[in-house]
Amino acid sequence: MKPHVKSLFLLMTFVCCTFANIQAQKTPKEAGWYFRAISGYPAAVTFEPIVLFEDGTYFEVAEEPLEDTDLAKSKIDEPQLWGTWQRKNSIFTLTDAESKIYEYDLNSGNWFKAFPFNTKTTLKGTYEKISGGNFGNSTYALFRSEIVFLDDTHFTQAENGGITSFSSSAWKNNNDSGKYTIDKNTITFNYNDGRILRFSFAFGAEGENILDTDMIFIGGKTYVIE
Repeated sequence: MKPHVKSLFLLMTFVCCTFANIQAQKTPKEAGWYFRAISGYPAAVTFEPIVLFEDGTYFEVAEEPLEDTDLAKSKIDEPQLWGTWQRKNSIFTLTDAESKIYEYDLNSGNWFKAFPFNTKTTLKGTYEKISGGNFGNSTYALFRSEIVFLDDTHFTQAENGGITSFSSSAWKNNNDSGKYTIDKNTITFNYNDGRILRFSFAFGAEGENILDTDMIFIGGKTYVIE
């Protein structure tokens, strides 16, 4: 390799590594995912997933996977989703963007651990959205409030229901069916018509904060198995 070409190569490598380091520094290290019980309207209780960062900030999980979210931009454009947190034993104290303080006890029933997907867990059955409000005009407007996981690879959101197998012609010919993959806290839906939708994902918990596959969070919305 000629000297000037080698120098240029080394310079480009240095720039790329520096940029990667800067990007990594922009994303604070996660301290854990949790979800809290909040009062709904008029009297229902709903749930809200939250990710805590080791730098003492927290973020109310939205539709996008965390890895796809520009957190620095979000802090500017969506300050209401951010706040700070502290922990003392089982007590978590959260202070939101309006300086309102909320205390949660990990053992009291209003603050729970949320879990990422792992290969030892599987999704199967019909899940229905129970919280999260209207879908509005966001990406989630394309996502129905009910989803059937046929196995660990295939799903359907067919309105007429009745699809029980991905090998059936009904599944193959339905645009609201397809394949899905989950990587930790990200779920990706690949529809038969070519659409690809990615959302944040987490499992809920039960009892002594044990992973519960009957409750899941997709795009910040709560789904429970029917």
